[in-house]
Amino acid sequence: MTIESDFDTEFDEALTNVPEDQYDRSRFVPGSGSLDAEIVLVGEAPGEQEVKQNEPFVGPAGTRLRSLFEDVGLDRVEPYITNLVKVRPPENRNPRREEIDAWKPLLDAELERVDPTVVVPLGTFASRELLDTDRTISALRGQAYERNSRLVVPTYHPAASFYDDSTLDALAEDLRLAAENVQSERTS
Repeated sequence: MTIESDFDTEFDEALTNVPEDQYDRSRFVPGSGSLDAEIVLVGEAPGEQEVKQNEPFVGPAGTRLRSLFEDVGLDRVEPYITNLVKVRPPENRNPRREEIDAWKPLLDAELERVDPTVVVPLGTFASRELLDTDRTISALRGQAYERNSRLVVPTYHPAASFYDDSTLDALAEDLRLAAENVQSERTS
């Protein structure tokens, strides 16, 4: 996957509205990829490798994700990849509500700018936020939901497959569902 980063005025405006106490520039990782992407992948928050390379999903979870993209035939699709929270939480903890609330407007601006056919939230936090629910990821995954004229296909975060092998097949199945929806949108 070739990834390029391009923040335009919309992003910059949304970024200036992030409260100063939530914006640690040394841990900030912007979204990246094609601004004409048909698929947007939304993770939880950057990890250590992502902060070092200033790009989302470049660590082990990103490697797994790229491999799955190839396995399901999405290797020729250039996605836009971002995170719900754009700064790495201390000690890699889960994002807190105030962090999610601070960064959600930037994610909304990204989705508005890219305007994808399908959004794939990776993991519980991104899925719950994009679908406005408190259901578990295991209850949400495996189907497409319509939100704001887009299809949302929630799935496990690729890092979950390092701890639970059963999530790998589910993740591949959900990415196939996303690919099918992109393909059907192209032909309609």
